[in-house]
Amino acid sequence: MTAAMQTLKFPGQIGLGTWHMGSSAAQREREVAAVSHALEVGYRLFDTAEMYADGGAERIIGAALKNFGRRSQLTIVSKVLPSNASQAGTVRACEASIRRMGCEYLDLYLLHWPGRYPFTDTLKGFEQLLQRKLIRHFGVSNLDLDDMQHWLEAEKSVGLKSATVQCNQVYYSVEARGVEFSLLPWQREHAIQTMAYSPLGQGALSEHPALAQLGKQREVSAAHIALAWCVREADVVAIPKSIDPKRIEDNFNAAQLKLSAAELAQIDRAFPPPRSKKALEML
Repeated sequence: MTAAMQTLKFPGQIGLGTWHMGSSAAQREREVAAVSHALEVGYRLFDTAEMYADGGAERIIGAALKNFGRRSQLTIVSKVLPSNASQAGTVRACEASIRRMGCEYLDLYLLHWPGRYPFTDTLKGFEQLLQRKLIRHFGVSNLDLDDMQHWLEAEKSVGLKSATVQCNQVYYSVEARGVEFSLLPWQREHAIQTMAYSPLGQGALSEHPALAQLGKQREVSAAHIALAWCVREADVVAIPKSIDPKRIEDNFNAAQLKLSAAELAQIDRAFPPPRSKKALEML
């Protein structure tokens, strides 16, 4: 049985995502510099995965961390591929991620998405990693409500009483609000935090007219507005990816912008929230 486990506390609501990093040798120097710049700006949350460039993104983080030297200040997140998520495979994958980053341990380790291995197998791997202090917390990614309910059932069947899922990393942005319908309320009820990936969509939100108009009024960018909206609730963190120094700074500062009720209503008009069938019938 694992030792008593505290609730994960993220170091701020904006982290740096690394999807697509590490895939180009020509971009390596620029990407390492970008992560180093993020550390200088104040980022302390970094998200990656063994899948990203087949470990290349983890190596980028590792290269940037060599000169930082303050491991305890960081929250490093990585993910195990479903194809590796057996009990033994989960342990091996985690060990490999830690080697690539040279980070001693992971603060949060996630199942990247559901696969062929039962959740109980992955959980047994997580438990072993907790006991060895190679991870501090575990979570999941891309699980819908049914999956999350099955995950909690699996935790009970494995016998995890002092450790539980801390986070579900999902696609969430003003243009992708489906998780608000049932998943987010359920996660809040169960004290499970949400990590939003692709909070700027595929980049189009950085130029969306409605967001740009709000940004103009606040003298910030459209992306700044989109990120401020995404982290408007305290239990949501966002992990936008960028290697542009100015964008990295702008993204990080978005957490400090508090949108007014009028601004939130304006965003709702431009990007309607999901509604139940009953609510739609009442319109």
